[in-house]
Amino acid sequence: MVPLYLLGCGYTLTRLAREEARQGRSVLAVTRDEQRREELSREGIQVLSLAEALTSSKGAHVVVSIPPEANLDTPLSETLARAGPARLVYLSSTGVYGGARGHVDEDTPVDSTSPRARFRFEAEAKYRALGGIILRIAGIYGPGRSVLERIFAGTHRIPQEGGGLISRVYVDDLVEAIRVVLARGEPGATYCVADDRPATQTETTEWLCARLGLPLPPSVPLASLHESLRGDRAISNARLKALGWRPRYPDFVAGFSAILDAGS
Repeated sequence: MVPLYLLGCGYTLTRLAREEARQGRSVLAVTRDEQRREELSREGIQVLSLAEALTSSKGAHVVVSIPPEANLDTPLSETLARAGPARLVYLSSTGVYGGARGHVDEDTPVDSTSPRARFRFEAEAKYRALGGIILRIAGIYGPGRSVLERIFAGTHRIPQEGGGLISRVYVDDLVEAIRVVLARGEPGATYCVADDRPATQTETTEWLCARLGLPLPPSVPLASLHESLRGDRAISNARLKALGWRPRYPDFVAGFSAILDAGS
């Protein structure tokens, strides 16, 4: 199998690395987290510096998950252009749509008025110019990374006004989406990644608290919540499904049930 290079091996790409390594693939990862470096090395995954990875990725599959805030997209894309990977995927965010509301898909205009959205969109353009496939990803959740941690810590809040729809994707479904586009995605194309049913923060929290036998957390004005919790967007996954991808966890009920049933 073609070697797989993972640049910015965090929560999602670590799960991808383990899955691919178990299947016998040569996986090479870049991460600044020392504990994660040690964990990956113990599982037979080669950990490289960013420079080592970039100069040795000719003909390989490369996934980039380094945020624009690192200010590395220009040197990264320029070096990858010289290296010549066989397949390139860039993990972006549905945050590029900024204040867009309602149905959102790959053709929805990005929000050029938001600096965060603009920086992310500019980063996408650099990798797309190399034939990179862009994944715009909804809110990622899974074991150890979800609203459950805030509920248990007593820090979770729900909006007084009910809030709008929020699209999410379970981390293992995202891992499978990356594998699908590496295999069958169209170079230069954009795919949105989300489950089948967006839900409000209030709906999700009410279900979780009922399942856990806990009281609802306090409610606060919508404007006081993080911007990622104030949206009202239903992200379409139709283009990704056309490649054959299907979410194993099509909504928050399935995803959180899996987490809770596993005792996470």
